[in-house]
This record gives sequence, structure tokens and C-alpha cells, in this order.
Amino acid sequence: MGRYVVVGLGNFGLAIARTLEELGHQVIVIERQGLLVDRHAEWVTRAVEGDASDPAVLRAAGAAGADGAVISTGENLATSILATVALRDLGVKQIFVKAGNETEARALNSLGVTEAVIPERDAGERLAHRIVSQRVLDYQPLSEGHSIQEMPVPTPWVGRSLRELAPREREAVQVIAVRDVLTEATQVPPDPDAVLKDSDSLVVAGADAALARLCAQRR
Repeated sequence: MGRYVVVGLGNFGLAIARTLEELGHQVIVIERQGLLVDRHAEWVTRAVEGDASDPAVLRAAGAAGADGAVISTGENLATSILATVALRDLGVKQIFVKAGNETEARALNSLGVTEAVIPERDAGERLAHRIVSQRVLDYQPLSEGHSIQEMPVPTPWVGRSLRELAPREREAVQVIAVRDVLTEATQVPPDPDAVLKDSDSLVVAGADAALARLCAQRR
């Protein structure tokens, strides 16, 4: 079980805090607005009203030596920068920061944060890929021109096993998981000898072009 700090209780910060708590971790939330602290305190281990750019507030909240932190005050770059420096001084090594745009992300990355996140951009990119290819159930970019996608089993693959199909060698893609959309049962890693069904979906990683060719085989 880890201990994590979440700064800011907007929609983004609250979603992360609640999910971390549901995953069994200790979550310390620091938020300037007392109303938000009172409203959401029941969902986390500890909720503190205060300014997370103040090292004394962070230390009193128990942030020192935490396993990681998420700073979700994306509307205030100065606060995000000051909170980043303060958390690093308290020994927090993994720091993820919400940025409002690419310029802010570059500024935060120059500080050496683990990752500057632009939630609206990332969500928009995933939705755009799903819109243009309605067969894609989910899309997660990995690097330029590469991604992880969830898609229905290609029609020619139904009734065959991954060992027989050899997608890594023949299609230059890696099947990470197989999910039965009827039962929600997921195999990670997938059984190479299990026969693929029409009700299965695949979580596949590879070049976008290779994944598009694979997805086009679904009829």
C-alpha cells in the first residue's frame, strides 16, 4: 500500500484521489477551498485545507516521503511550480502535474517532473481516434505513431488461437490482453492456445498503421 498526495480537488484531482483510495492506497488531499475539503473528505484518507505551495502545510499534512504526488491545480501555473519544488524538497520523487496547455507542460517538464499531463488534450485525442475508426473501442498513445488500442477480434481470427496466428511475427503487433465483452473476463497475458471468439476484444500494441490494417479486417 502506497501513500500519495493529491493537490487540488477539481474534477481531475478528485477522480485521481478516489481511484487511488479505491485501489487500497493512502491518499492525502490538500485543497485551498474548505467547502471542497468538507464535501469530499470521506473519500480519502486525509483531507487538509491549505496552500500546497507552502512547505509547512505539506509537511503537517504528512506529504514528506510520499510515494508520489499529483498536482491538479492546472489553472494556476505558479502554484503548481511552487508545489512541485516543495514536494521535491520533502523527498517525493514521482510528481505528476496537470498543465493547461503545451507551453505550461514544457515549463513543468523543464523542472524535471515525472510527467506534465494535459487531460483535455489526451481525452480529445483518444476520442478523435475512436470517431474516425468506430471499430476502435479505446485508444492510448505510446509515442509518435505508436499506440495501445482495444478492438474487436478481426473476423479472420475468430476460431483460431494466438499461437496459430502469430500476430507479432505476421502483423508486427503485440496482443497484450483478451477481453470477453459478454462476461468482462480479461486474460492478461492472454492464453496463446485459447480459441478467439467473436465476442472477444483485443488489447493490442504496435504502430498505428499496423493496428489500422488489423482493425480493417473486422467485417
